[in-house]
Amino acid sequence: MADDRRRLDELLRAQEGDAGCAAGESIFDAYVDLELSGEDPARAFPGTAIHLRSCPGCKADYDALLEAVRRFGDITPE
Repeated sequence: MADDRRRLDELLRAQEGDAGCAAGESIFDAYVDLELSGEDPARAFPGTAIHLRSCPGCKADYDALLEAVRRFGDITPE
């Protein structure tokens, strides 16, 4: 399974500097926080920024997380 994931990750690296799928998954929360605070997340995570432009699956995941935080980010668990 990990080998398949690695091969898929390599396949989806379309541009030089692309961090790949696995790298982005672990920092999406920080990427969203930077964007919502008005900072440029691409400066902190350039490889992820490149990847989000070329991977529709990761872009969809990122957009969904961003929308969820915008809608529900101020709700605290009880």
